[in-house]
Amino acid sequence: MEKLMVYRLNVTDFTKDPSSNLTNEVGGTFLGVSEKLDHFKNLGVNAILLEPIVPFDKQVGPYFPSHFFSPQNPLTIQSMKEMVKRLHANGIEVLMEVVLTHTSQTASLTKIDRPSYYLSTKNELNCAHPVVQQLILDSLRNWVIEYHIDGFCFINASSMLRGFNGEILSRPPLIEAISFDPILSNTKLIADSFDPIQKSTKEIQFPHWKRWAEMNAEFFRDTRNYLRGETLVSNLATRICGSGDIFLNGRGPAFCFNFVSRNHGLTLVDSVSFSNASELSWNCGEEGATKRKSVLETRLKQIRNYLFILYISLGVPVLNMGDECGQSSGGSVNRGDRKPFNWNALQTGFAIQTTEFISFLSALKIRRSDLLQRREFLKVENIDWYGTNLSPPNWEDPTSKFLAVSLKVEKEINRDDENMLDGDMFAAFNGGDEAVTTTVPLPPADMAWVRLVDTSLPFPGFFSVTGDSIPEMMPGAPAYEMASHSCVLLEARRRIDD
Repeated sequence: MEKLMVYRLNVTDFTKDPSSNLTNEVGGTFLGVSEKLDHFKNLGVNAILLEPIVPFDKQVGPYFPSHFFSPQNPLTIQSMKEMVKRLHANGIEVLMEVVLTHTSQTASLTKIDRPSYYLSTKNELNCAHPVVQQLILDSLRNWVIEYHIDGFCFINASSMLRGFNGEILSRPPLIEAISFDPILSNTKLIADSFDPIQKSTKEIQFPHWKRWAEMNAEFFRDTRNYLRGETLVSNLATRICGSGDIFLNGRGPAFCFNFVSRNHGLTLVDSVSFSNASELSWNCGEEGATKRKSVLETRLKQIRNYLFILYISLGVPVLNMGDECGQSSGGSVNRGDRKPFNWNALQTGFAIQTTEFISFLSALKIRRSDLLQRREFLKVENIDWYGTNLSPPNWEDPTSKFLAVSLKVEKEINRDDENMLDGDMFAAFNGGDEAVTTTVPLPPADMAWVRLVDTSLPFPGFFSVTGDSIPEMMPGAPAYEMASHSCVLLEARRRIDD
């Protein structure tokens, strides 16, 4: 699980636009998804997460299913199986969003045995009833056995915990049955507590049996709040090191699915272009479209910051379709205002540098898997937090916008190994409006800091695979000047003698 890098997409909208250069028979279908393998590979993605693909009520959207067992069009069953087979052959897993807590008003279940299947008149399924549980288990097994699906993201997962009277159960039988099912327990199980009926995310302690991962809404909230200057740096630190407040009890950061934009909210570019309190977004100084250079520069830095924090944090990064090319809905959060993926937009300067940055971050996460793709949390001795002058951060000061962290390699790693060229990492985050000069800790002996990322620099210099040298501002006291609203990443590399 800790090796996953996920791309969430809508099958129809992904390739139905004529810019996909696919025929009408292929565009907007499962085969269309498999025709875009190069795009996934360019981003470094090794798993895709499909928005609901079962039949649903078109008037209210895909989170109100008519049934649970097959794609919308029965004629696409074989093409879906072909898509999964082709993606698997190229090292890409297929995950599905499923809604198993309620149905559309037109679902056949509403006409069969309503007192057994439903809790209320809102078409909310009674997940505590044995008949409903069997239906759900049969559905999930069908997707695994017939379609070779690798895992499921359960929308409205908190409602799966309810008993006959709507109460939250400490040991919900459905969750336990899925956890220990001989087929389903070998898949990836992800709980997403977004409620499409109330259009909100419920905060709940999910009973996981050390098998369930979770869509980390706290990561979304704290990252957005930090980058708009509305949270303590301690909250950002918690998210960067794997959200121990949620995943420390028997799981670990591998069960933490992080995201910075959602398929039921503002797109990434809209989150830096429009101020919306419920979406925790900030327009960077001017609402909507603008030609002001200072605003555009801040927005560009903020998008890079979002992506940087997403990938540098412990946990599984989840990208949303279209964010890599600046897809916008004009500030609207309505699903109907979302546009199909515009493949021509990938040729813009924004998309080129953003996709290259995502590719760089994906490769970095793999190369430094010892620090960034961990199954266990970092040990206390392997992580240090700093303010600007290497003093402890101002954890409880709401005016403090600066945070730095050193990620240190395990001491037992043999530094004499010729292949071990990489050492500690140092990341700094300046969420404030002013530039700051931060002191950098001395690198390990016989090593020197090189800069891998500075989100304030112009493309292509804001990230570097080989690493750029850092001039010392004062001998023996490394320091780095950070622009406002920027992030920096340094890596200790072994000195190469002349």
